[in-house]
Amino acid sequence: MLPTGGAKDPATIRPSCRLPAETRSHVSVLRDFERRLGGLVEGLFAKTFRSGLQPVELAKRVLREMDAGRTVSVREVWAPNRFAFAVSPEDAARIEQMEGALRQELAQVVREAAAERGWGLLGPPEVTFEVDASLGRGEFRCQASIVEGEERMEPGEARERGVSLVLLEDGRSTRTFRLGADVVTIGRLPECDVVLADPGASRRHAEIRRDGDRYEITDLGSTNGTLVNGRYVGTAELRDGDRVTIGNTTLEFRRD
Repeated sequence: MLPTGGAKDPATIRPSCRLPAETRSHVSVLRDFERRLGGLVEGLFAKTFRSGLQPVELAKRVLREMDAGRTVSVREVWAPNRFAFAVSPEDAARIEQMEGALRQELAQVVREAAAERGWGLLGPPEVTFEVDASLGRGEFRCQASIVEGEERMEPGEARERGVSLVLLEDGRSTRTFRLGADVVTIGRLPECDVVLADPGASRRHAEIRRDGDRYEITDLGSTNGTLVNGRYVGTAELRDGDRVTIGNTTLEFRRD
C-alpha cells in the first residue's frame, strides 16, 4: 500500500511537458530502462500503464534531479541518491501492482547515470512512492536528496562510450563486452574475445570486424549458425539495437 502525503513540491510535471535536451549518456540510460521493463510489455506492464503516468517520465525526472541536485567540489561530484515521488491516487493504484519492479529499475537508472558521468553516490539509490490526493492522473512531484548510507559509490572517471555487445538473460542486461579491437571473436574457446559458456556455440563461432564506423558480423562456419534479429546470416552489418543469437545466447549490439 502506498502511503498518503500532502503537497510538498510546487513543481508539477505532466506527461505533455517537455524536458530539456538530454545528453547521449542520458539517452542510453533511458533506452536501457525501457528495454528492461520491456519484458513486461505483453503482460502486466501493458495493462497497468496503458494510460496515465508512464514509467519513462519518472526515469526522466530522476535524471533531471540528478543533474540539478548534484554537489560539485574541486575534485568530486556527488549526486542525489534518494527520490521521493508523490503521485495521484489513480496512478498509485496502477503503480502498486508492480511497485517493487519499478523501484528496482529506477534505482538502476540512478546507478547507471552516476557511472556514466563519473559521479559518486553517498548511499544506495532509494526510490519511494506516496499518494497525494491533490494530484490528477499523470501528474507527479519528486523530491531528490543526498542521503548517506553503508553502500557508497565513489566518484570516478566518466565511463568511456563506444560500441558494445550486451548479454541478455530473460530480457535483462547481465554483462557488457566492449568492442575496442578491429576484430572481435565470439565462441567457447578461452582465447575468444567474447567467451560464451553455451554448448550451442561453436569453439570459434563468429567474429565482428570494424571498418571505419561500420561493424559487420561473420559466421565462421559454426555448427548451429548465427542469427541477426531472428534471421540466419553469413555476413551482416550490425546496427544499434540488433540482436545476435548464438546457440541459446542473445547478444545485443549497442552504440552508446
